[in-house]
Amino acid sequence: MNLYIKTTALPSPSMNQILIFVLLTLICGIGLSFGLHTMLVGHSTTFGTTREVPWGLLITPYVFFACMSTGLCIISTLGQVFGVKTLQPLVTRAVFLSIISMAAGLLSITLELESPWRVAFFALFSPQPFSNIWWKTTIYSFFMVLMVCNFLLLLIGRNKSAMAFAAVAFVAVTVGNLNMNTDMAILGSRGFWSENYMPLYFLSLSVLTGCAAILLLNWFSSIFNKQKLLSHEEAALQATGRLFFVLLLAILYFTVVKAMGGFFPQFTNNPEAMALLVKGYFAQNFWIGEVGLAVIVPLFLIIITKGKNLFALAVASFSCLIGVFVLFYHLVIVGQLIPHFQNYHVVGLPQYYSYSPSLHEIMISVGAIFFFLAAFIFGEILFKKMYSLDHSNLRVS
Repeated sequence: MNLYIKTTALPSPSMNQILIFVLLTLICGIGLSFGLHTMLVGHSTTFGTTREVPWGLLITPYVFFACMSTGLCIISTLGQVFGVKTLQPLVTRAVFLSIISMAAGLLSITLELESPWRVAFFALFSPQPFSNIWWKTTIYSFFMVLMVCNFLLLLIGRNKSAMAFAAVAFVAVTVGNLNMNTDMAILGSRGFWSENYMPLYFLSLSVLTGCAAILLLNWFSSIFNKQKLLSHEEAALQATGRLFFVLLLAILYFTVVKAMGGFFPQFTNNPEAMALLVKGYFAQNFWIGEVGLAVIVPLFLIIITKGKNLFALAVASFSCLIGVFVLFYHLVIVGQLIPHFQNYHVVGLPQYYSYSPSLHEIMISVGAIFFFLAAFIFGEILFKKMYSLDHSNLRVS
């Protein structure tokens, strides 16, 4: 069987492109160096977490990138496995982005752990099937292997073999994502994370961030490589934009449900946390970040441009990603600030616990984010010829 691929010669990376990659890598290295310093001196001296609030800022990029990776995998699977032809031009880049986003998330959670090397050892030699964390670690590690194999097979044109890995990866990461809230809910049985809608909420957010990443980064890629998008690529992005719009409406619904929980206690399992989020200390971040940036601004931009302007879709996606990052920070932090036994009126118990990210947590998060950006630019430099393949020019004989 011979595979014929029609391609066009593409120029080597320019000096500006290389400088951008070097700058992003440098910032990533500076941020991650704070993680190495933390391992040397101890988390207790560098992190803002406490016994009462054991999970801090670093869980946010972990959840953010893990959900983004899930969404990117689902979108690539629609074109690769389920045969949605309109999305097929996005498959190869989406698979690569899924890999590096999961890598960024796992990097963040690794540096959050005080002894990360124990995870691999005990997960392999002392597995605990009744541990939700063990399952999540195993699933995401298995997912990474599957997606790397999928990507490599796509690069050499073994599309049918790649499809098999993509299908298994899709099942694995979807199961892991639907169970994402359970990891958080077991932390002191915090009701803030045990709402009935949470599994569907996480899955919707995942596909939403996946759509946003594809719209933003594909648009940026055309600017970075100084190449005009082909007609089938524009059609794929506009189709992604329509899916993005539908998911924004779904997240708007969930956001309204959360807001109702803040104003009407009977609608939520943890009214104290919802009130703190919606009308308390975090209210400004909630209304500007979760409501404004994550939902209202993107919806407005898509509606006024009818989803046909790729620049507007890119701006909407950027706004949405910032808002969703704020959203995930709230999901991680706010529920922990409610004392476990606040309903029992314990003497001397504060109304709320407190938490502020330390410099080390902020810089490690910056390092994880810039790791993703540097890896994206690296992919644009190294694999852009494969990204640009028109699938209509693939034929097997």
